[in-house]
Amino acid sequence: MAIKGITKLERPLQILLLGVLLAHLGTLLVMPILPIMLKNDAGLSVTKIGSVLAAIAIAFQFGSIFGGILADRIGRRFIIGLGALIAGVGISLFGFFIEYGPLIVAAIIMGLGNGLHAPSIKASIAAFASEENRTTAFSLRGIAANIGTGTAGLIIFFLISGTPSILFFAAGSIYAVLAAISWTLLPKSCGEDPCPQLPIGAYGEVLKNKPFLVFSLVSILIWALYAQLSLALPIRATTILPSPENVALIWTINSVIVVFTQRFITRRFIDRVHPLSALSAGIVFIGLGVGSLFFASTFWHLVFSGAIFVFGEMLILPTTDSTISQLSKANMIGLFFAVSNVVSGLGEAGGKSVGGALLGNVEVNGLSWIIYALSGVVLGLLVLALKRWEPLNASLKQAIKQEDKPQHAPHVAVEPPHHRSHPINDWVPEQFFRKKHPVK
Repeated sequence: MAIKGITKLERPLQILLLGVLLAHLGTLLVMPILPIMLKNDAGLSVTKIGSVLAAIAIAFQFGSIFGGILADRIGRRFIIGLGALIAGVGISLFGFFIEYGPLIVAAIIMGLGNGLHAPSIKASIAAFASEENRTTAFSLRGIAANIGTGTAGLIIFFLISGTPSILFFAAGSIYAVLAAISWTLLPKSCGEDPCPQLPIGAYGEVLKNKPFLVFSLVSILIWALYAQLSLALPIRATTILPSPENVALIWTINSVIVVFTQRFITRRFIDRVHPLSALSAGIVFIGLGVGSLFFASTFWHLVFSGAIFVFGEMLILPTTDSTISQLSKANMIGLFFAVSNVVSGLGEAGGKSVGGALLGNVEVNGLSWIIYALSGVVLGLLVLALKRWEPLNASLKQAIKQEDKPQHAPHVAVEPPHHRSHPINDWVPEQFFRKKHPVK
C-alpha cells in the first residue's frame, strides 16, 4: 500500500520522502547511543549529558527561525541541502571529541543544521503536494521516518558493538548524501508556484489567540516530559545491560509498534473522544512509561517501558497536531505550527536540562522515577481540567462548524528521531468506542 502511494506522488515528493528516511537513519544511528557515549567514553555527569542534548534542541530553534527566513529568499532546496551538510558536520564532530566544551559545540552545530533543513522539508512537502494527495504525502512521511528509525536500530544491534566513532562518521556521510541529493534532484523554490511569504504583522494574530497561547504554555510541560525517554532510557541501560548500545533496538521496536497500531489507536480512541481527553491519557502513559524504568532489570523490561511510552506518544502527537490545527486560522496554519515548533523545542530543551539534573542528583531510592510518574499523572489531570475552560472548549467546538477549517496540519519535529508525523483527523464530540456519526 505504501509503495503504491509513493509511485503516485510527484518526483519532488519522492525525493523529499527519501530525504526524510535518510535524515532519520543518520540521526538514529547516533542519538540512542549518544548519552551512553557521553557517560562511558567522555565521562560526563548525567547533568552535563542533559545539557548537551538540550543544546541540540535549543540550536534547532535558532536554525528553524533563520531557515524559514532564508528559505523564502534563497530557496528551500538550498536550505535543505545546507542544513543537512551542517548537521552532518556536527554529528561527525562527536566522533572526534570527548571534552565537554567541544561536545557542546558539536551539539549546537548539529541542532542548527537540523533546524535549517527539517522544517524546510516539511514545508516543501506541503508546497509540492497537490490538494488530493497531501494527506497521503504526510502519511508516507511518517512511514519513511519510522523506516529510517527502525533501520538504524537494527544496524546498531546486529552490526555494531560498543560505541565506535565510525557510527558518527557514517551518520555524517548519510547527511552529506542527503545534501547532495537535495541540491541536484529537487527543483528550485516551490516548483511552478511562488513560495508564500508571511507578513510580519501576521504574528499578532497568534498573540491574540488566548486559547492557543494557553495550550502552548501547557504544551511546554508536555514536551518537557516527553523528552525524558531519550535521556532516561539510555542512562538506565548503562546500569543494567552488559551491552548498553543494544538499547537502539528499542527504537526499532517502537517504530514497528507505531506503524502497525497508530491507525487503530486513531480510529478506536482519538477519533472518538475529546482531544484533551486523548491528550491527558497520552501524558499519563508517557509518565508511567518513563517512571517504570525504575523496575527494569533486563532488556525486555526496557522494551516494555518503551512500549508504554510509545502508546502515550501515539495519543499525544496526532492529538496535539489536530488541536493546534483547530485552534489556528486556515490561512495562517503554517504560522501557528511554526510557533508550536518553537514551543515544543523550548519544552524539550528544558526537559532534558531538568531531566539530566534530576537523574544525576535525585536518584536515591528511585525518587527521580517516582517524580517522572507523578509528573505524568499531575500534568494529565491539568490537561483534563482544561476541558472546563470555556474559551478553549468554545474554540474547539467552533472549529467543528467552520466550513474552511484546516484539514491537514503536519507537525514540525524538534528532533527527527523523537517526533513522528501522522495524518490529522477531524475531531467530533465524545463518542468513546461507539459508532461515530458525522457532524452536522
